[in-house]
Amino acid sequence: MKKVLFAIAAMAACVSASAQLWLGGVVGFGNTSYYTEGAKSSTQWRFAPTVGYALDDKLDVGLKLDLQGTSGDTKYTSIGIKPFVRYTFFSAGDFSFFADGQVGYNYNKYGDGDGTWNFVVSVNPGIKYQLSEHFTVAGMLYGEGLFFRHYKEPADKTGTSNQFGLECGSSLNFGLFYTF
Repeated sequence: MKKVLFAIAAMAACVSASAQLWLGGVVGFGNTSYYTEGAKSSTQWRFAPTVGYALDDKLDVGLKLDLQGTSGDTKYTSIGIKPFVRYTFFSAGDFSFFADGQVGYNYNKYGDGDGTWNFVVSVNPGIKYQLSEHFTVAGMLYGEGLFFRHYKEPADKTGTSNQFGLECGSSLNFGLFYTF
C-alpha cells in the first residue's frame, strides 16, 4: 500500500512541477447607433475571465465565465460557464496556434421575456503570442466554431431544439493572459 501511495505522490509531484497556472480573459465594450423609424442605439459589453492550468507544452485545461449583454433599445443578457481543453498544435518561435474544445452551459435572456438555457459543445481556433515569460496575448475566433447546441425553452413554453453546424468567425476576441 505504501508503494502505491508513493507512486501516486510521485506522479502528482511530476505533473505539478511541469504545470503552470494562468489567468486572463476578455473585456469588451461598444456602442451602435442606427436610424430605423427613429434614432436608436445599443451598448454592448462583455466580461469573460478565464483561468487555465498548463499540463505540458501542448495541453491546457481551464474554465471560463462568460458574461455579456446589450442595453438600450435592444436588451440581451447571457451568462455562461465553459470548461475547456486547449491543444497547441503548432508553435513557431513566440507564436502558437491552438484549438479550444469546450462544453458550455448558458442562460440567455432577450428583452423583458423569459430566458432560455442552452448547452453547447464547440471547438474554437486561436493564436497566441508570448510577449514575455509571464504575459501572452491570445486571439480567438468565436461564433462557436464547430458546434452542437441544445436549447431548452422557458418554463411557460414547451419544447427543446438542437443545432449542429460550423460558425466561422462571427467575432474575433483578444485577451491578455498572465502565467504564474
